Amino acid sequence: MWDMNGPTPLVEELLALGASEGLSVPARIAVPGCGYGHDAARLGSLGFDVTGVDFSPRALAGARARYGEAVRWVGADWLEDSLPPFDALFDHTCFPSFAPERRGSVVAAHAGKLRPSGLWLGAFFSAVSRDADPPYAIGPAELRRLAEAWFDVLHLGEAKRSHPARAGREFLVVARRKTDGTAP
Repeated sequence: MWDMNGPTPLVEELLALGASEGLSVPARIAVPGCGYGHDAARLGSLGFDVTGVDFSPRALAGARARYGEAVRWVGADWLEDSLPPFDALFDHTCFPSFAPERRGSVVAAHAGKLRPSGLWLGAFFSAVSRDADPPYAIGPAELRRLAEAWFDVLHLGEAKRSHPARAGREFLVVARRKTDGTAP
């Protein structure tokens, strides 16, 4: 059983999908909206060069207290602040936390923080219990539509390793940042 105070079991599922697209250690991975750092620390323990990014000093202090400095913890606004380009980003909590009207900006920020051909590994909710508060649900077709301005979608399908409380409500995406200059 997965402990919600630890990394999501989707880390391994998304990494397996990413590996099939060439992602390997020691790739530089960003974890936007890393919160208390569970997923970032898990990725770091597997040998990736990880940067956990969050705007909350409290969350970052908690991540440092729990996981030390094995991961770079960066206080930044993912949508506004510049960061060096990453090989991949692991998004389990960032995108779903933004209101639907900001989704295009989140996708653009993701693309802007990835090197050309970088991978977006993401987990999303297709259904939530309350629509008025985060996390916000999005359907796979809508996510594909938003992503395709900046990314080639390589995988879009139901998550197989969700927490039992989330089973059947999460789906995964692996997308490669476009390099042909077609992005807006």
